[in-house]
Parts: sequence; C-alpha cells; structure tokens
Amino acid sequence: MGSVAVVTSGKGGTGKSTVTAGLGCALARTGRKVLLIDGDAGLRSLDLMLGIGGTVYDMSDIFAGRCEPIRAIYPSPLCPDLFVVPAPVSLEQLCSPDDMRRLCRGFTLYYDVILVDCPAGVGRGFETALAPAERALVVTTPDMVCARDAQIVSRLLEDRQLPARLVINRLRAAPIRQGRMPDVDEIIDTAGLQLIGILPEDEQVAVANANGKPLPSSCRASQCFENIATRFLGGDAPLARLEKL
Repeated sequence: MGSVAVVTSGKGGTGKSTVTAGLGCALARTGRKVLLIDGDAGLRSLDLMLGIGGTVYDMSDIFAGRCEPIRAIYPSPLCPDLFVVPAPVSLEQLCSPDDMRRLCRGFTLYYDVILVDCPAGVGRGFETALAPAERALVVTTPDMVCARDAQIVSRLLEDRQLPARLVINRLRAAPIRQGRMPDVDEIIDTAGLQLIGILPEDEQVAVANANGKPLPSSCRASQCFENIATRFLGGDAPLARLEKL
C-alpha cells in the first residue's frame, strides 16, 4: 500500500503547491506512481501547474456521485506516473475529514505516494487535508514571520502525533551573506522542525508553473527537488552548498 503525506504551512504564499508539484515530479521520476490531491478548494492550481487543461470532474464530483473516482484523476503530461485530483471549485464543496480519509485509503491501493496540497491557514481545509496523512512537510519562506507561523503548525501536527519535516522555499543566498535575512539555522530553530530540504529563489520555477511546463533539468531547483525526494523516500542526499548557509 502507498503512503500519504500532506504539504502544509502556516500562511499563504509560501509555495506549497510549487513544492507539491515539484516533489511529485521528482518522486515520479524515481519510478513511483504518484497522486497529487489538490486540497485548496476554490483556489486550485495544481492542474494548471502540471500542464493539465480541460478538466471536467474534481474531488467534489466523486462525493456527489457524479463520477467514479478514476474519472476525476488526470495524468500529467509533464511526467509519466504522475496524476492529479483537482480541488473543488468552491469551499462549500469541500469534503469532510472522514471522506478524505476514506478516499485516500482507497487510493493507497493503486499509488505508491499520495501528496495532499493543503490550503493556507488552520481552518476547515487544514483539518480535511491532514485527516489521511501519515506525515507532513511544512513549507516556509526564509523570514521570521513565516517561520513563526510554521512553528504554530508544527505544534498542531505534534498534538496529532504527525511526524513533520521542514522545507525552506525561495531562499536567496546574497541577503543571508550580507546579514539582511535570517540564516537557515535561525529559520529551523524558529520553526522547530528538522530540515528535509531547501529550494532556492529561481525564476525558472515561476515560469514553468505559469506555463504548465517541466522544470529544466539544468536549473538549481530541479536538483534540490531530487534531493528532497531522495530524503523523503528515506535515502541520503548530501547537503548542497546553499543548504549549509
């Protein structure tokens, strides 16, 4: 059976969907069959980021009985063995935590890894996205406000006995070297979570996501996603120079 992880954060704008999409591609390239569930009802984006257009059904259609689950699962043209379930178009159509738990339990029979892209905040969508998860990735940007919000989320995850690791997204080396931004250790200490990986600020990521295109293999973020995927699967990947700042 497959495993289920949730990608979450303390606030919006940290790049949860970017991390979900990039990690999903990296995991699929290892030969795993990967399903991404967009849990951000009303603000869905994973389908477009992964080059999927013209979707007809979404998660709400499964629970309303308008389609079988397989018809709401779309293959990504960016990467073999990568699939997406789009989020409902409105928050009112969001399923319950129990429904999400049952849905993911069924999907684990067919997929090696399931990643649930959690909406921002700690409300109803947060509870629903967490319901089926066996572990979590908490995404933060390298600023103390976001890191403090990540700390709040990490405590909520601890209360649920849900193991969690930290992803630092959109890191820029120059401001850290110049002392104008907190370094990696400060962010980790504030968030209170063990680091699983760092993603650099990279314009190529934004361009790829906006156009539903794959990341160029030569860009820095692509290698960082591969390192995170290796660690996610329990392997060892040496820290890149960026991660030692």
